[in-house]
Amino acid sequence: MTQSTKRVFGSCCGKSRQFYFQNDMKTAKTAMSTLRITPNQCIALMEALQQQSDIFQKTGGVHNAALATPDHIFLQRSDIGRHNALDKLYGHALIQQQSLTNRVLIFSGRISSEILLKAAKMRISILLSKSAPTTLAIELARDLNMTTIGFIREKSFNVYSHPERMIK
Repeated sequence: MTQSTKRVFGSCCGKSRQFYFQNDMKTAKTAMSTLRITPNQCIALMEALQQQSDIFQKTGGVHNAALATPDHIFLQRSDIGRHNALDKLYGHALIQQQSLTNRVLIFSGRISSEILLKAAKMRISILLSKSAPTTLAIELARDLNMTTIGFIREKSFNVYSHPERMIK
């Protein structure tokens, strides 16, 4: 058995020397979902994420992560750390044995390669963020068949990968 020497470098939270061997991506799941979403749903879900976070409303100092259908949020978590907010969300879903197939992940923070890989392990096919993805996250999203939409603000956003899940 030979190990691939292709490396994927990521920079996150000061770990700029962290890398993954291509074989490490085997734990990530290629998105197979046929879930689709409209532009209005993307904007409405981001607005709902911000409105549902009382801590964010009071402080502006936390990250939020939520699981949703294209029409509504059913689980939301906040934390000062963006990774922690996502981990809390995923942990709760695992404990409750909730299926995450055909779910949308809504996120307030930057989409790093590490965040994207966590979403892939959750079997997420559509990832929405108020912030931007890194170049590496976009490349991974393309490889893992994930739709990544960022800079969702007011009436605009950018689709970075797999736009075929957008209903026009």
